[in-house]
Amino acid sequence: GGSDAGAGAGPTPQPTPQATPQATPQATPEPASDADEGSSTDAATPTPTPTPSPAPTDADGSAPPAREFGQPNDRQIRPGVLVTAQGSQCTSNFIYADSAGDYYLGAAAHCFSPDTNSGVDPCQSRNLPLGTGVEIENAAFLGTLAYSSWAAMQQQGEVPGTEICVDNDFALIRIDPRDLDNVHPAAHVYGGPIALYEGKAPVGDRVYSYGQSPFHFGVESLQAKQGQISGQTSGGWRYTISTDNPGLSGDSGSAVLHESGRALGVLTTVGACVGLCSAVSNGVANLELALAYANTHVFADPLVLVVWGQFNP
Repeated sequence: GGSDAGAGAGPTPQPTPQATPQATPQATPEPASDADEGSSTDAATPTPTPTPSPAPTDADGSAPPAREFGQPNDRQIRPGVLVTAQGSQCTSNFIYADSAGDYYLGAAAHCFSPDTNSGVDPCQSRNLPLGTGVEIENAAFLGTLAYSSWAAMQQQGEVPGTEICVDNDFALIRIDPRDLDNVHPAAHVYGGPIALYEGKAPVGDRVYSYGQSPFHFGVESLQAKQGQISGQTSGGWRYTISTDNPGLSGDSGSAVLHESGRALGVLTTVGACVGLCSAVSNGVANLELALAYANTHVFADPLVLVVWGQFNP
Protein backbone atom coordinates (compact mmCIF):
# COMPACT_ATOMS: atom_id res chain seq x y z
CA GLY A 1 0.00 0.00 0.00
CA GLY A 2 0.95 3.60 0.15
CA SER A 3 1.86 5.57 -2.90
CA ASP A 4 4.89 3.42 -3.42
CA ALA A 5 5.60 -0.17 -2.67
CA GLY A 6 9.34 -0.02 -2.94
CA ALA A 7 12.11 -0.64 -0.51
CA GLY A 8 13.57 2.76 0.05
CA ALA A 9 13.91 3.88 -3.61
CA GLY A 10 11.04 6.28 -3.23
CA PRO A 11 7.81 6.29 -1.30
CA THR A 12 6.63 2.83 -0.34
CA PRO A 13 3.20 1.54 0.69
CA GLN A 14 2.60 2.39 4.33
CA PRO A 15 1.50 -0.51 6.45
CA THR A 16 -0.52 1.24 9.14
CA PRO A 17 -1.32 -1.33 11.80
CA GLN A 18 -5.06 -1.20 12.38
CA ALA A 19 -6.42 -4.60 13.15
CA THR A 20 -5.22 -8.04 14.11
CA PRO A 21 -5.64 -10.50 11.22
CA GLN A 22 -8.67 -12.71 11.67
CA ALA A 23 -8.67 -16.46 11.25
CA THR A 24 -11.72 -16.39 9.03
CA PRO A 25 -11.62 -16.21 5.24
CA GLN A 26 -12.57 -12.94 3.59
CA ALA A 27 -14.42 -13.33 0.33
CA THR A 28 -14.40 -9.59 -0.24
CA PRO A 29 -11.71 -8.04 1.94
CA GLU A 30 -11.96 -4.42 2.94
CA PRO A 31 -9.31 -2.14 1.44
CA ALA A 32 -6.41 -1.38 3.75
CA SER A 33 -3.15 0.47 3.43
CA ASP A 34 -1.00 -2.01 1.47
CA ALA A 35 -1.27 -3.94 -1.74
CA ASP A 36 -4.31 -6.03 -2.41
CA GLU A 37 -5.68 -8.13 -5.16
CA GLY A 38 -8.51 -10.49 -5.93
CA SER A 39 -10.75 -11.14 -8.85
CA SER A 40 -14.45 -11.65 -9.28
CA THR A 41 -13.98 -13.19 -12.70
CA ASP A 42 -11.36 -15.55 -14.01
CA ALA A 43 -9.96 -15.40 -17.51
CA ALA A 44 -6.69 -17.12 -16.72
CA THR A 45 -7.39 -20.54 -18.22
CA PRO A 46 -10.14 -20.83 -20.82
CA THR A 47 -9.32 -24.46 -21.65
CA PRO A 48 -12.23 -26.53 -20.29
CA THR A 49 -10.36 -29.72 -19.39
CA PRO A 50 -8.24 -29.85 -16.21
CA THR A 51 -4.50 -29.84 -16.85
CA PRO A 52 -2.02 -30.96 -14.18
CA SER A 53 0.67 -28.46 -13.31
CA PRO A 54 4.15 -29.84 -14.01
CA ALA A 55 5.99 -30.74 -10.81
CA PRO A 56 8.50 -27.99 -10.03
CA THR A 57 12.05 -29.03 -9.26
CA ASP A 58 15.00 -27.19 -7.81
CA ALA A 59 18.64 -27.38 -8.76
CA ASP A 60 19.14 -30.48 -6.62
CA GLY A 61 16.28 -32.31 -8.34
CA SER A 62 14.05 -32.31 -5.28
CA ALA A 63 10.40 -31.38 -5.70
CA PRO A 64 7.27 -30.97 -3.64
CA PRO A 65 5.06 -34.04 -3.38
CA ALA A 66 3.15 -34.44 -6.64
CA ARG A 67 -0.08 -32.46 -6.76
CA GLU A 68 -2.54 -32.11 -9.57
CA PHE A 69 -4.51 -28.93 -10.02
CA GLY A 70 -7.84 -28.67 -11.80
CA GLN A 71 -8.99 -25.48 -13.43
CA PRO A 72 -8.53 -22.35 -11.27
CA ASN A 73 -11.42 -20.41 -9.80
CA ASP A 74 -11.91 -17.28 -7.73
CA ARG A 75 -12.46 -19.15 -4.45
CA GLN A 76 -8.93 -20.53 -4.30
CA ILE A 77 -5.67 -19.39 -2.73
CA ARG A 78 -3.74 -18.37 -5.82
CA PRO A 79 -1.44 -15.64 -7.10
CA GLY A 80 -3.21 -12.33 -6.65
CA VAL A 81 -5.23 -12.97 -3.49
CA LEU A 82 -5.08 -10.45 -0.68
CA VAL A 83 -2.85 -10.88 2.36
CA THR A 84 -3.38 -8.84 5.53
CA ALA A 85 -1.34 -8.50 8.71
CA GLN A 86 -1.93 -5.96 11.48
CA GLY A 87 -3.89 -3.64 9.23
CA SER A 88 -1.50 -3.74 6.29
CA GLN A 89 -3.03 -5.28 3.17
CA CYS A 90 -1.04 -6.35 0.11
CA THR A 91 -1.41 -8.34 -3.08
CA SER A 92 0.29 -11.72 -3.26
CA ASN A 93 2.48 -12.88 -6.12
CA PHE A 94 3.22 -16.57 -6.76
CA ILE A 95 2.98 -19.95 -4.98
CA TYR A 96 6.14 -21.69 -3.77
CA ALA A 97 6.78 -25.09 -2.18
CA ASP A 98 9.51 -27.18 -0.60
CA SER A 99 10.22 -30.90 -0.87
CA ALA A 100 8.50 -31.55 2.47
CA GLY A 101 5.18 -30.41 1.05
CA ASP A 102 4.92 -27.00 2.72
CA TYR A 103 3.42 -24.31 0.48
CA TYR A 104 4.04 -20.58 0.63
CA LEU A 105 2.46 -17.48 -0.84
CA GLY A 106 4.74 -14.66 -1.97
CA ALA A 107 4.32 -10.99 -1.09
CA ALA A 108 6.51 -7.89 -0.60
CA ALA A 109 8.61 -7.44 2.55
CA HIS A 110 7.57 -3.80 2.95
CA CYS A 111 4.02 -5.02 3.60
CA PHE A 112 5.24 -6.30 6.97
CA SER A 113 7.22 -3.33 8.26
CA PRO A 114 5.89 -0.40 10.29
CA ASP A 115 8.71 1.70 8.78
CA THR A 116 7.46 1.49 5.19
CA ASN A 117 7.16 4.98 3.64
CA SER A 118 9.02 6.52 6.57
CA GLY A 119 12.35 7.00 4.81
CA VAL A 120 14.07 4.29 6.86
CA ASP A 121 16.44 2.09 4.85
CA PRO A 122 15.07 -1.48 4.55
CA CYS A 123 18.31 -2.79 6.04
CA GLN A 124 17.60 -0.73 9.17
CA SER A 125 13.82 -1.06 9.35
CA ARG A 126 11.63 -2.58 12.00
CA ASN A 127 9.76 -5.67 10.81
CA LEU A 128 6.90 -7.76 12.06
CA PRO A 129 8.30 -10.90 13.71
CA LEU A 130 8.38 -14.16 11.81
CA GLY A 131 5.43 -16.27 12.88
CA THR A 132 3.04 -13.30 12.73
CA GLY A 133 -0.41 -14.42 11.65
CA VAL A 134 -1.38 -13.37 8.13
CA GLU A 135 -4.92 -13.40 6.83
CA ILE A 136 -5.08 -14.87 3.32
CA GLU A 137 -8.05 -14.27 1.04
CA ASN A 138 -10.03 -17.50 0.48
CA ALA A 139 -8.16 -19.33 3.27
CA ALA A 140 -10.02 -20.84 6.19
CA PHE A 141 -6.97 -20.53 8.47
CA LEU A 142 -4.33 -17.91 9.15
CA GLY A 143 -1.04 -18.24 7.33
CA THR A 144 2.21 -17.32 9.08
CA LEU A 145 4.95 -14.93 8.03
CA ALA A 146 7.87 -17.22 7.25
CA TYR A 147 10.34 -14.89 5.53
CA SER A 148 11.07 -11.20 5.10
CA SER A 149 13.98 -10.14 2.90
CA TRP A 150 14.28 -6.94 4.95
CA ALA A 151 14.80 -8.93 8.15
CA ALA A 152 17.06 -11.47 6.45
CA MET A 153 19.31 -8.76 5.00
CA GLN A 154 19.75 -7.23 8.45
CA GLN A 155 20.74 -10.62 9.84
CA GLN A 156 23.27 -11.01 7.01
CA GLY A 157 24.75 -7.56 7.65
CA GLU A 158 23.96 -6.05 4.25
CA VAL A 159 25.05 -2.42 3.99
CA PRO A 160 22.24 0.16 4.10
CA GLY A 161 21.92 2.19 0.92
CA THR A 162 23.25 -0.51 -1.38
CA GLU A 163 21.20 -1.79 -4.31
CA ILE A 164 20.37 -5.05 -2.61
CA CYS A 165 19.04 -3.26 0.50
CA VAL A 166 16.94 -0.88 -1.57
CA ASP A 167 15.51 -3.38 -4.03
CA ASN A 168 15.35 -6.84 -2.42
CA ASP A 169 11.69 -6.64 -1.33
CA PHE A 170 10.24 -10.13 -0.94
CA ALA A 171 8.30 -12.01 1.72
CA LEU A 172 6.84 -15.50 2.08
CA ILE A 173 3.75 -16.60 3.99
CA ARG A 174 3.41 -20.24 4.95
CA ILE A 175 -0.04 -21.54 4.07
CA ASP A 176 -1.73 -23.61 6.77
CA PRO A 177 -1.63 -27.30 5.72
CA ARG A 178 -5.39 -27.52 6.26
CA ASP A 179 -5.85 -25.10 3.36
CA LEU A 180 -3.64 -26.89 0.84
CA ASP A 181 -6.51 -28.56 -1.01
CA ASN A 182 -7.67 -25.06 -1.94
CA VAL A 183 -4.33 -23.86 -3.36
CA HIS A 184 -3.87 -23.23 -7.10
CA PRO A 185 -0.75 -21.81 -8.81
CA ALA A 186 -2.49 -20.05 -11.75
CA ALA A 187 -2.15 -16.25 -11.75
CA HIS A 188 -5.35 -14.24 -12.07
CA VAL A 189 -6.41 -13.12 -15.55
CA TYR A 190 -3.31 -14.24 -17.46
CA GLY A 191 -2.52 -17.70 -16.11
CA GLY A 192 1.04 -18.96 -15.77
CA PRO A 193 3.68 -18.92 -14.46
CA ILE A 194 5.08 -21.60 -16.73
CA ALA A 195 8.53 -21.31 -15.10
CA LEU A 196 10.85 -18.90 -13.30
CA TYR A 197 12.51 -16.32 -15.56
CA GLU A 198 16.27 -16.79 -15.41
CA GLY A 199 18.80 -14.14 -16.39
CA LYS A 200 18.17 -10.50 -17.33
CA ALA A 201 15.07 -9.82 -19.39
CA PRO A 202 15.69 -7.32 -22.22
CA VAL A 203 14.32 -3.80 -22.22
CA GLY A 204 11.27 -3.70 -24.48
CA ASP A 205 9.96 -7.16 -23.58
CA ARG A 206 6.25 -7.28 -22.72
CA VAL A 207 5.07 -7.80 -19.13
CA TYR A 208 1.73 -8.58 -17.50
CA SER A 209 0.46 -8.01 -13.97
CA TYR A 210 -2.74 -7.79 -11.97
CA GLY A 211 -3.51 -6.02 -8.71
CA GLN A 212 -6.53 -5.32 -6.58
CA SER A 213 -5.86 -1.88 -5.17
CA PRO A 214 -9.09 -0.51 -3.72
CA PHE A 215 -8.52 2.43 -6.06
CA HIS A 216 -9.31 0.14 -9.01
CA PHE A 217 -12.83 -0.20 -7.53
CA GLY A 218 -13.01 -3.90 -8.42
CA VAL A 219 -12.92 -3.21 -12.17
CA GLU A 220 -10.88 -5.99 -13.79
CA SER A 221 -9.94 -3.86 -16.80
CA LEU A 222 -8.18 -1.52 -14.36
CA GLN A 223 -6.76 -4.28 -12.18
CA ALA A 224 -5.12 -6.01 -15.15
CA LYS A 225 -1.95 -4.34 -16.42
CA GLN A 226 0.30 -4.87 -19.39
CA GLY A 227 3.26 -2.96 -20.71
CA GLN A 228 6.98 -3.38 -21.23
CA ILE A 229 10.31 -3.39 -19.46
CA SER A 230 11.80 0.09 -19.61
CA GLY A 231 14.96 -0.35 -17.53
CA GLN A 232 16.96 -2.33 -15.00
CA THR A 233 19.39 -1.46 -12.23
CA SER A 234 23.06 -2.22 -12.79
CA GLY A 235 23.09 -5.07 -10.30
CA GLY A 236 19.90 -6.51 -11.72
CA TRP A 237 17.86 -6.34 -8.52
CA ARG A 238 15.10 -4.14 -9.92
CA TYR A 239 13.32 -3.70 -13.24
CA THR A 240 11.38 -0.62 -14.20
CA ILE A 241 8.25 -1.36 -16.19
CA SER A 242 5.85 0.98 -17.99
CA THR A 243 2.23 -0.20 -18.00
CA ASP A 244 -1.09 0.96 -19.41
CA ASN A 245 -2.83 0.95 -16.02
CA PRO A 246 -1.04 2.26 -12.94
CA GLY A 247 0.09 0.07 -10.12
CA LEU A 248 -1.50 1.78 -7.15
CA SER A 249 -1.48 1.57 -3.38
CA GLY A 250 -2.79 -1.91 -2.73
CA ASP A 251 -1.12 -3.50 -5.77
CA SER A 252 2.34 -3.82 -4.23
CA GLY A 253 3.60 -7.37 -3.87
CA SER A 254 1.72 -8.57 -6.93
CA ALA A 255 3.06 -10.90 -9.61
CA VAL A 256 4.76 -9.66 -12.78
CA LEU A 257 4.86 -12.11 -15.67
CA HIS A 258 7.23 -11.93 -18.64
CA GLU A 259 5.78 -12.22 -22.16
CA SER A 260 7.03 -15.81 -22.21
CA GLY A 261 4.74 -16.69 -19.29
CA ARG A 262 7.66 -16.94 -16.87
CA ALA A 263 7.59 -15.37 -13.40
CA LEU A 264 9.72 -12.22 -13.69
CA GLY A 265 9.23 -10.27 -10.49
CA VAL A 266 7.30 -8.68 -7.66
CA LEU A 267 5.68 -5.25 -8.01
CA THR A 268 7.34 -3.04 -5.40
CA THR A 269 7.06 0.64 -6.36
CA VAL A 270 3.95 2.10 -7.89
CA GLY A 271 2.29 4.95 -9.66
CA ALA A 272 4.85 7.30 -11.26
CA CYS A 273 3.50 9.04 -14.38
CA VAL A 274 5.52 8.83 -17.59
CA GLY A 275 5.25 11.50 -20.29
CA LEU A 276 1.63 12.54 -20.76
CA CYS A 277 0.45 9.72 -18.52
CA SER A 278 -0.10 7.38 -21.45
CA ALA A 279 1.91 4.90 -19.35
CA VAL A 280 3.01 4.64 -15.75
CA SER A 281 6.32 3.52 -14.33
CA ASN A 282 6.50 0.82 -11.66
CA GLY A 283 9.42 -0.84 -9.89
CA VAL A 284 9.69 -4.62 -9.90
CA ALA A 285 11.99 -6.74 -7.71
CA ASN A 286 13.85 -9.43 -9.66
CA LEU A 287 12.24 -12.68 -8.49
CA GLU A 288 15.11 -14.94 -9.51
CA LEU A 289 17.53 -13.02 -7.28
CA ALA A 290 15.04 -12.53 -4.44
CA LEU A 291 14.15 -16.23 -4.27
CA ALA A 292 17.81 -17.26 -4.50
CA TYR A 293 18.64 -14.95 -1.58
CA ALA A 294 15.89 -16.53 0.53
CA ASN A 295 17.05 -20.05 -0.28
CA THR A 296 20.72 -19.24 0.32
CA HIS A 297 20.28 -17.61 3.70
CA VAL A 298 17.09 -18.99 5.25
CA PHE A 299 15.57 -22.10 3.70
CA ALA A 300 17.64 -25.24 4.13
CA ASP A 301 14.99 -27.07 2.09
CA PRO A 302 14.98 -24.75 -0.95
CA LEU A 303 11.70 -23.33 -2.14
CA VAL A 304 10.73 -23.64 -5.77
CA LEU A 305 8.13 -21.85 -7.83
CA VAL A 306 4.94 -23.83 -8.38
CA VAL A 307 4.01 -23.52 -12.04
CA TRP A 308 0.93 -23.66 -14.25
CA GLY A 309 1.33 -24.50 -17.93
CA GLN A 310 -1.51 -22.38 -19.34
CA PHE A 311 -0.58 -18.78 -20.10
CA ASN A 312 -3.10 -16.59 -21.93
CA PRO A 313 -2.00 -12.95 -22.23
